[in-house]
Amino acid sequence: MRLLAFILIALPARAERVISIGIVPGADKLTLACEWKCPVADADGRAHSLTPQWPYDVEATEEGLRIGSIEAPSEVRLKASDPADAVLVNKKRYRGSVIIKRNGRGGVTVVEEVGIEDYLMGVLPHEMEPSWPLEALKAQAVVARTFAYTHMGKYKKEGFDLTNDTRSQVYGGTAEESPSIRKAVEATKGEVLGFKGEILDAYYHSLCGGHTADISSVWPTAGSSPRPLKGVSDKYCSKVPSAWTAYFRNSDILAAVQRRTLTGGRLRAFSIGKKDIYGYVRDFSLKIGEQTMKVATNDLRQWLGPSEIRSPRISRIRKTDGGVEFIGKGSGHGVGLCQWGARVQAERGRTYEKILGFYFPGSTLSVIDE
Repeated sequence: MRLLAFILIALPARAERVISIGIVPGADKLTLACEWKCPVADADGRAHSLTPQWPYDVEATEEGLRIGSIEAPSEVRLKASDPADAVLVNKKRYRGSVIIKRNGRGGVTVVEEVGIEDYLMGVLPHEMEPSWPLEALKAQAVVARTFAYTHMGKYKKEGFDLTNDTRSQVYGGTAEESPSIRKAVEATKGEVLGFKGEILDAYYHSLCGGHTADISSVWPTAGSSPRPLKGVSDKYCSKVPSAWTAYFRNSDILAAVQRRTLTGGRLRAFSIGKKDIYGYVRDFSLKIGEQTMKVATNDLRQWLGPSEIRSPRISRIRKTDGGVEFIGKGSGHGVGLCQWGARVQAERGRTYEKILGFYFPGSTLSVIDE
């Protein structure tokens, strides 16, 4: 039996990071409510007290913000003095500092600043079912925490670290916290995956269909793949139903590509381009008019709909007179932790350390001290 280099180490001490989440990246109007009597200063510095539980409409003005009838400055910060209380934005609860500001597009942006451990409490119930085995939830907590650290600052130009949707990790505030999620996050507090002394750029997905992906097959721009991200054969999820088909008319494919490439002409040819030995398609070859081009599979999935083309693991395509049928298996990009495989492993009694070691061979389970 080959042993994995998978041990618990300590990285240099640092305080728990505060992460900023774009919970409303831009809106014309939103609703705001406080669970307590919260003060707001108006544009002239005079203090006003928002009525607890009362919904206030918030919108941008030429000078700043309007909260109900209050003319406020272009940026307002709200935070409950009691950790049990929250700010409600569009009826969702947030317990960190909530910053409401007028953005450069004349709309309203809302950012929450929250400790990374509390952030995970709002991520896990959206990324894995709270009813799943605790060891699977622990593995998910470690990978989600690792993802947060390695992607922090990605949306700095927009005024926050991460989005609250699938571009980063789905985050819903405190509304869906559960005892199992809290237990998983607290049991793995500060733990991240590392490789060669650095935090690993770790990922996760729903279902790999029998083999996880080499990161360079899914994102060619990622460069050479570190050992933990080269993909592994996964016997644990192989029996979970994962086959799917998706059909698109030629006109839909053409419109999706032309919106991004500004290429004129009709779709004359469409075929699978490069494909790795595990069945992950790297790109497609298209001929539009007289121009032949390559389109990365991950781009095409986003353009046509990742809920339709569920995975880059596409076995074949079937062309008809009017369109293309995609035949594949798996769900998600396929890189890193397979969530269904993690569930099966946990149901068979494997610990979260072994689950992580299986999906990220050669990695180390590291602790960021607070």
